[in-house]
Amino acid sequence: MKQQEKSGANLMAEEAVIRKVLLMNAVSSGACGLLLLLFPGFIADWTGLENRLSLMGTGVFLLVVVAFLSWAATRSVVSPRVVLVFSILDFLWVIDSMLLLVGNGSAYTITLFGMWAIILVAAVVGVFAICEATYWWYNRPLESQKQHR
Repeated sequence: MKQQEKSGANLMAEEAVIRKVLLMNAVSSGACGLLLLLFPGFIADWTGLENRLSLMGTGVFLLVVVAFLSWAATRSVVSPRVVLVFSILDFLWVIDSMLLLVGNGSAYTITLFGMWAIILVAAVVGVFAICEATYWWYNRPLESQKQHR
């Protein structure tokens, strides 16, 4: 019984942290999404990423993700499986960012500012991904216990 109580207490402490992580992810993704959606020409000029339609599409995608992040962060219980989905999306963002940098010159001529912006955003998203993956890892046994009840 004490093991379950301890696990439940740990889950609650971790839930408070993961809620903040999800909300910070939502705020930063929302800011980036709005910038990409509302100012694609400015972003294209500064970064060298010239496909404005792709920038706007990425902005729309980020705003959809913001809605789901906000939804997940405000549930009574933060589902480890839902957090795993966000972690995977964030890791994919980091991988895609690195591929974009490695492919520089093939489709785009990314500016120095653009390179640093991509690296900075990827680093922040990577931290979110690690926090989310950690939450999932430590809480996956608790979620499977709930399903068997």
